[in-house]
Amino acid sequence: MKREMMKTECQFTHLGRTISFRPIEVESDLPILHNWMHQKHIKPFWKLDLPMEDLHTWLTNSTQASHKDVYMGYVDDEPVCYLIAYDIKEDAIKNYYDPEPGDLGMHLLIGPREYLNPTDGEAIILAMGYYLFNKYGAKRIIGEPDVRNRIILPIIKRFGANILKEIELPNKKAKLVAMEQKTLLNYCSEFNTSATLNIGDAKKLCEGTITNDSH
Repeated sequence: MKREMMKTECQFTHLGRTISFRPIEVESDLPILHNWMHQKHIKPFWKLDLPMEDLHTWLTNSTQASHKDVYMGYVDDEPVCYLIAYDIKEDAIKNYYDPEPGDLGMHLLIGPREYLNPTDGEAIILAMGYYLFNKYGAKRIIGEPDVRNRIILPIIKRFGANILKEIELPNKKAKLVAMEQKTLLNYCSEFNTSATLNIGDAKKLCEGTITNDSH
C-alpha cells in the first residue's frame, strides 16, 4: 500500500533516499510481512515463516500489546522494513545486561533483499533511530542483531554504536548493541539530511525503574 494513503509519522532524507515510517495496519500489511517472513534471507533469523492465519494472529497480538509499537517502513513509496519498538522492562533482554533509564528496545527487519546493502541499510537505520529517539524520548536504543548479520553490524559500528557484549539468546547468538541519541545525531550532522515529523500518541516504552529477573 502506498505510504501516502496511510498516516506517515516520519520522513527522513539521507543519501538521496526518503525513508518514512507509519504504524502497522494488520489487514493491509499482513501479505507483505507474510512474503518477507518466507524469504531465505529472513527465515533463519526471525523464524516466523508461518501460515497466513497464524501470522495474522501474531501480528494482531503485536499491535495490541501494551509494551510495544510496530511500524512499516518505506524507501520512497516501497515498503522495505518492519520495525518493533518495545519496553525493555517487559522483555527478557533486561536479564542480559544492566539496563539504564531511557533505554528503548528495537527489532528491525529489512524485507526486500536488494535493500540489504550498506547505502540503503545506512539510510534506513539512521531514519529509524531519528524517529524512535524523537517519538519516545529515549536516551539509548538497544538492539541484538545476530552475530551472522554482515550488513547491519558494520553499519551500526560506523555510526558509533557501542557493542556491549556477545550474548546467547534462546534462538540465536547475538551482539548486544546500544546506540546513544547524541552519537546518532552527530553522525547525521555530517550529511545533508532532512526530516519531517508528524508523530502521534506514543506509549511510555522507556521510562521507570527496571528490576532484573533471575535468568
